Order: sequence, then C-alpha cells, then structure tokens
Amino acid sequence: MANAPTPADPQPPRAQTAPPIPAPPPPPTLQPAPPPTPPRAPERPIPDHVADEIRHVLAWMAHVDAGRIGNRIPVSPEIAANRDSSTALFRRLRK
Repeated sequence: MANAPTPADPQPPRAQTAPPIPAPPPPPTLQPAPPPTPPRAPERPIPDHVADEIRHVLAWMAHVDAGRIGNRIPVSPEIAANRDSSTALFRRLRK
C-alpha cells in the first residue's frame, strides 16, 4: 500500500480535519406592514323606542355615515327643523 499514510507522513492542518463550521441562520425576513385601516365612523345607535317602520332607515343612515354606501346630500333647513322637532318630541314622550 503505497498510498497509505504512515506515522512519518506530515499531519494535515487542523482546519482540514475538523468538521466545517455551520453557516449562520439566515436573517428573519420582515413582512411589510399592512396598510393602516381608516378610522371607523362611530356607529349610530338605533333606539329601541323607534318604530320598526323606520329602524331600517336609521340602519341605512348609519351605513351612509360610515362611508360604506352612497353619499350624504345636504338637508334643507326646513327638513332639518322638522327632524329636530320630531326628535325632541320623541325624547319627551319617552321620559
């Protein structure tokens, strides 16, 4: 065996005999931050004393206020005054 190492042969350097040093783990991949959600409009509570016939209108108005559907058009002063007086009347009757 001419190729077999003998004690007289020089020893290989330690770097060739030691196991290789493992590579460091890859850095964690950062996920991009999700886009910020727009602030939610406050939900308009639907009072229990409101008649069932107009509860769906108030629910629809809450969706409009939240910006989920449609656009709100300006209310004429006469209609706003009528609405405010009706609301005041209902509050007085509820007490």
